[in-house]
Amino acid sequence: MDILFYIMNNRDDFSVAVIGVGNMGSALVRGMILRAKFSKEQITICDLDEKKVEALVEDLGVKFVSSAREAAEKTELIILAAKPQAFPKLLSEISNFLNINQTIMSIAAGVTTASIEQKIGKQIPVVRVMPNLPALIGKGVSVYCRGSYTSDRDTNRSKAILMSVGKTIEAKESLLDPVTALSGTGPAYIFHTMEAMIQSGIEMGIDKETAIDLVQQTVLGSAKLAIKSERNITSLREDVTSKGGTTEAAISYLRKKQYSDIVINAILEAEKRSQELGDS
Repeated sequence: MDILFYIMNNRDDFSVAVIGVGNMGSALVRGMILRAKFSKEQITICDLDEKKVEALVEDLGVKFVSSAREAAEKTELIILAAKPQAFPKLLSEISNFLNINQTIMSIAAGVTTASIEQKIGKQIPVVRVMPNLPALIGKGVSVYCRGSYTSDRDTNRSKAILMSVGKTIEAKESLLDPVTALSGTGPAYIFHTMEAMIQSGIEMGIDKETAIDLVQQTVLGSAKLAIKSERNITSLREDVTSKGGTTEAAISYLRKKQYSDIVINAILEAEKRSQELGDS
């Protein structure tokens, strides 16, 4: 769905505070301004890192405040983009200054809507989101779920923001830890594999710049083919794997080393850590 079409038909004008402007927080700010056509006057940012704040203010002209309390009490939708470990202190700082007409959108891994509601102590709508790093270029995927007091207005507001950085999917909250492990953490698996592929190219005598180009284009092209093809991933992989050929030699080695099990178990470890962050 076209982001501007969605916004024009579903979005009321509302003010937004972004508390925490690291990679994801700043990506959301840029998406709102550059793709969702929010005005700079609608957005307020806050972060302990003054350099990050200054960069966004200089680049986009958004407003900034020095405290989370000031950001929260003046806006209608509050995006909590701080680290999960910072949430107890952050929620304690802002809870007394929130009201039930506001919306909280949290992008912290592992932190449940129920825990946020409990710590705030009011019936405030909470939308929990797990975005991922390609949001930086508007190609991310954000999975969201509703809290106990969340209305369609709250989800429409959240989606208007999330669609500015990529695709959005609604899910049950019970799936958010698996989603965190699969797509939230997922870009790191891809980058880690790309690093290994580039290094293999160098070890075979390909210069680094060429190896990087080859790997980047191979990953990009493969992803686009997987998305556009009507065939499934296994079928596409089999197309490349000719009997007795080079690909079969590589795949056979990966199977012998139980590569699939290693990847699956790594993702399960990420899910476990997401659950632990929510319990802390």
